[in-house]
Amino acid sequence: MKHLTKIYLLTFLVFADLTAFAGPGDNDGGGGLGGEDPPATPVNSYLIFMIGFALLLGFYFLTKYRKQNN
Repeated sequence: MKHLTKIYLLTFLVFADLTAFAGPGDNDGGGGLGGEDPPATPVNSYLIFMIGFALLLGFYFLTKYRKQNN
């Protein structure tokens, strides 16, 4: 029963992902799917800080997990 529940959950997540990224098209007659692309998100300005935070958070959880199992 647990195996079947995991399959249902995975199927739901895959199809929810597909519908979440599907955008509406326009009826221009040429079969195009929308207009111009939106501008890029400026993620690169804080990328170094995000990587550092992720490494620190991973180190914290790793040490917490090792202490808990010893």
